[in-house]
Amino acid sequence: MSARYRLHPGMTAVVTGAAGGLGSAICEALASRGVEVVAADIAGTETSLDVTDAAACRELARQVEPDVWVNNAGLLGAADLLEQGDEEIARVVAVNLLGVVNGTRAAAAVMASGSGGRILNIGSLASYNATPGLAIYSATKHGVLGYSVAAAVELRRAGVRVSCLCPDGIWTPMLRSVVGDESAAMPFSGRRLLEPDEVARAAIALMESRRLVASLPAGRAMLAKGSSLFPRLGMVAGPVAARLGAAGQARYRRRLQWEEIQNAPVKHPLGDKDSP
Repeated sequence: MSARYRLHPGMTAVVTGAAGGLGSAICEALASRGVEVVAADIAGTETSLDVTDAAACRELARQVEPDVWVNNAGLLGAADLLEQGDEEIARVVAVNLLGVVNGTRAAAAVMASGSGGRILNIGSLASYNATPGLAIYSATKHGVLGYSVAAAVELRRAGVRVSCLCPDGIWTPMLRSVVGDESAAMPFSGRRLLEPDEVARAAIALMESRRLVASLPAGRAMLAKGSSLFPRLGMVAGPVAARLGAAGQARYRRRLQWEEIQNAPVKHPLGDKDSP
C-alpha cells in the first residue's frame, strides 16, 4: 500500500447511515486511523442528514469540507414485488440510489475545488445478481455499482477517487429485523452472515488501495458475478438458495434468541432490594 493512499490524522470524513451497524463500525474504523468522523443519519447521531435531500447533502459537504465521504445509508425493502407498496418502493430507491448520487455529487463538488478526496459507496453482492424478495433493493444496488464506476472515471482527473464495496449480508439491525421474513431469506443463504467489523475493515482497505471495486466474501462474490453472466443459472439455483436461506434464517433466529437471553437483566431472587 502506497503512503499516498493511507488514511491519516488530520483528515475529516462524513459517514451516512452512521447510526446503523455497518455505519457505526465504519466510523470506529476511520477514527482508529485518527480521522475526525462526522457521523450522519436521519436520527440517532449528532449530525442529522436525510440523504434524499440533495440540498442538505451539499450544505453538509460545504460545512465539513471532507477528505472522505462514505455513502452507507440504505434500506432493505424486503417484500413480494406485487405486494410492495408504492411509497416503500419510492423510499428505497430514494435512499439507496439517489442518496448515493446526492452524497457523491455533494462531496465531489467540494473535493474537486480543493485538494481532492475519496468517496466510498456501499453496494452489495446484490449489485451483481438478482435477489428474489429484494427486487427493488437489487435494482438500487445495481445502480450504485454502475454509478460508482461511471463517477470514478469522470472524477479521476479532479483528484476525487470513487470506489464501491460490495459485501454479502451483514448481521446488523437491518437483517435482524427481517430474520423471520420469508421474502428476505436470500441474504441468509450463505454459510454465515458477515460481521460489521470485518466489513468496516474491508472498507478501510479499499479506500487505502488503488482498487475501484471490492467484494466479500470471495466465494460468494464469484457466485454472484457468475449468475449475472448467466441469468438462467440463477433461476435454476433459486429454489435451492431459497431453502438455504430459510435454514440460515432459522439459525440466526436461534442466535438472536440467545443474544436476547445473554443481554437480559439478571433479577435477584429476593427482588431489587439489597440483601440485609
